[in-house]
Amino acid sequence: MTRRHKPAPKTFQQRQTEQRLRDDGDRAVVEDMASRFSCSSGVAKDFAGQCEERLVDLDFDLLCSELALGFWADPPPAALPVVDALRELEAERRRYRAALSQLRERLLELTRGPAAHQHLSLPISHYQGLIRDRLFPGLKLRPVQNPAVSGEH
Repeated sequence: MTRRHKPAPKTFQQRQTEQRLRDDGDRAVVEDMASRFSCSSGVAKDFAGQCEERLVDLDFDLLCSELALGFWADPPPAALPVVDALRELEAERRRYRAALSQLRERLLELTRGPAAHQHLSLPISHYQGLIRDRLFPGLKLRPVQNPAVSGEH
């Protein structure tokens, strides 16, 4: 029988490097979200994409509901409350899917044309700070090097 060896403990430098890489990834999320969320077209496209992701999930859930309800098409009386709840859940998912689909189309329609492309008036660093404080408290943001390139208004 072989003995499992514990991995060698990480050095201080390895731990620092890993933390820096995690922080860099978190900063990239903050910067990307601030850029998208401070632009009317960007936020509309982002949320339309979120709707699309939920629609894909709902399509799978509805497929599973149809399968399960097919199995229980003729339930014994004792199982009828469960089947009724499954039917109610399926109906709710269909309503939710319809609402998300309409909102997705509305958001995408709002992104068309130059009037739909507006930016918030505060500097991008303000929005980065709000996102960082909410999602990654304690994360230090990168200093803005060139306001024209970084989207500072």
